Amino acid sequence: MSQESALLYGELVTTSHEENRAYIPDEERVMEEQTRLMIEEAAYFLAAKRGFTAGYELDDWLQAEAQINKP
Repeated sequence: MSQESALLYGELVTTSHEENRAYIPDEERVMEEQTRLMIEEAAYFLAAKRGFTAGYELDDWLQAEAQINKP
């Protein structure tokens, strides 16, 4: 492999690697946002089931979070 080819190959690998690294945080952020929305919706339905009695918001959230995150 010539020095010119090696340099070109190295640039391609570096660029590809940098693009992949930039994509991962965006994907993780989207997944976290989707999970949060699912928890929010589940907490809403738990609150609705209880008739929206005030004072149980944290309990609803924690229960919803446990349901969504269970293996």
